[in-house]
Amino acid sequence: MDYDFANLSHSQFEDLCRDLIGAELEVRFEAFPEGPDDGMDGRHVTADGAIILQAKHYLRSGSVKLLSKMKAERASIDGLGPSRYILTTSATLTPKNKSDLAGAIGPWLHSTSDIFGQDDLNGLLRKFPHIVIAH
Repeated sequence: MDYDFANLSHSQFEDLCRDLIGAELEVRFEAFPEGPDDGMDGRHVTADGAIILQAKHYLRSGSVKLLSKMKAERASIDGLGPSRYILTTSATLTPKNKSDLAGAIGPWLHSTSDIFGQDDLNGLLRKFPHIVIAH
């Protein structure tokens, strides 16, 4: 079964993404309260630096609006200076969309594989069915 995440609030989508990406990477992401988040919806810190997770619930807004938002957030991302940056979104993404987003995010993104669109998140839900039950 595939999900479009339309029934989730922004904070519920962030929780889901932290759990899914945390399970995939086998790390625990810190969670923060709603409101200004300094460009991070999850953070995992080690001696080597921080992995920053950003969740964008842009199901109906689409990839064009998401790209515009990520361009606007580039200064914030640069200010964080993470060792790795991961973007999750409820929007569906093509390979070109991911490439465009990677250009907007910059060197903090290890590869376009660190951008998880709707289809990628559904793949993780199939891989980690216990997270479906938890949410």
